[in-house]
Amino acid sequence: MKRIAGVIIAAATLVLCFALCACGSGYVSNYSSRTMTTTSTSTRATVSFDGFSGTYVMKLNSKGGDEVLISYDATLQEGTIKAYYDFNGEKLNLFEIGTNGSVEGKTEAFTGNKTIYVIIESDGKCNEGNFSFALEKPQK
Repeated sequence: MKRIAGVIIAAATLVLCFALCACGSGYVSNYSSRTMTTTSTSTRATVSFDGFSGTYVMKLNSKGGDEVLISYDATLQEGTIKAYYDFNGEKLNLFEIGTNGSVEGKTEAFTGNKTIYVIIESDGKCNEGNFSFALEKPQK
């Protein structure tokens, strides 16, 4: 009986730990890929792939309460991907890219002192993509 109670307590603890870890952003990466390479620092994130399907979440950190903007650059050989960013709990459209597409640009400046999530979501299978995101200070 003690052994069963121990197993139940251990299982409940694991479930609680996973639930608490998932509460951070509300965004979860869930994807399948073929030859995917990612890099990430506190202010830059890149992802390149031969094949991709699903959702991939990147985390950037804005410190100091200064104004920041997100600069982005993306290419995609085949498929459709939508990119979003989340700041203060609001999911905002960043761009959409389709077959043989390329896009680059910057968001409007906003005051940052939080974690900013960048989310890419595919509409089915995509091939040969390169995505780059960076936090920058606006030039005045």
